[in-house]
Amino acid sequence: MDDLRKRIINELFVAPSVVLPIVGGATAWLLSWAGGGIDWLNGAGLAGVLVGIGWFATRFIFQIDAITEKAMRDQVADRIRREEAKLDDLARRLAADRDPRTEDCLKVLRIHRAEIERIAQTPGIQMRSIGVVQQSRELFWAAIDQLEQSLKLHHLSGQLSGPSRREAMEQRERFLSEAIESTSHLRNAVGIFQNIAEKNQERDIDALQRELSDSIEAAKRSDERMREFESAPDYESFFKE
Repeated sequence: MDDLRKRIINELFVAPSVVLPIVGGATAWLLSWAGGGIDWLNGAGLAGVLVGIGWFATRFIFQIDAITEKAMRDQVADRIRREEAKLDDLARRLAADRDPRTEDCLKVLRIHRAEIERIAQTPGIQMRSIGVVQQSRELFWAAIDQLEQSLKLHHLSGQLSGPSRREAMEQRERFLSEAIESTSHLRNAVGIFQNIAEKNQERDIDALQRELSDSIEAAKRSDERMREFESAPDYESFFKE
C-alpha cells in the first residue's frame, strides 16, 4: 500500500503538466526579482503557478480514480516483471538438473498463475475474487519453493555418496512430487474458478478458498520438513564424507 500511495502522490504532484507551469512561474518570479521587479514577469509567474495548482486540483477532483487505477496497473506490471525475472532465473537453474519434470512443472505453474489472473478480471467478480487470487499466488509460490528445495537437494546429492546420497535423492524426489501435487491443486482451482466466473456463483468462492487454504497448508509442510532436515545433527556430516 505504501508503494501504491507513493505512485499516486507522484502522479498528482510530479506530473509534468503540474510541475512545468509551477517551475515556469517560479522562474519568471526569480527573473523579475533579479531585474528589480518587472510587471509582466510577475504576471507570468503568477499565471504559471496558478495554472499548475489549478491543474493539480482538477486532476485530484476529477481524475483521481483514473490516476489510482493507472498506479495500480503500473504496480502490478512492476511486480510481474520482477517475478518473471525470478522465474526465468529458476527455469535456467532447473535445466541443469536434467530432469524434465521440474521444468515442465514450472511451465505449468506459470500458465495456471496467468490463467487465475485472467479469470479474476471477469466483470462482476473482480472484488469477490481478491481472496482467491491472493491464495492462488500463495499456493503458486509455495510450489515454487518446493521446486527450489528439490534443486537444492539435487545439488547436495552431487556432493555425497553412499547412503547419504540416497537419502538426499529420496528427499529431493519427495519435494518434487509435492511440487507436482501443488501444481495439480492449482490446476483444479483454475477449473473451479473458471466455472464460478462463467456462472457467477458467489457461494462457490468460499468453497474454493477453503480448498486453496488446505492446499497451502499441505505445501507449507514441505518447507517445515526441509528446515527439520537441515537442522538434523547429521546434516552437516553429509559434507564430511
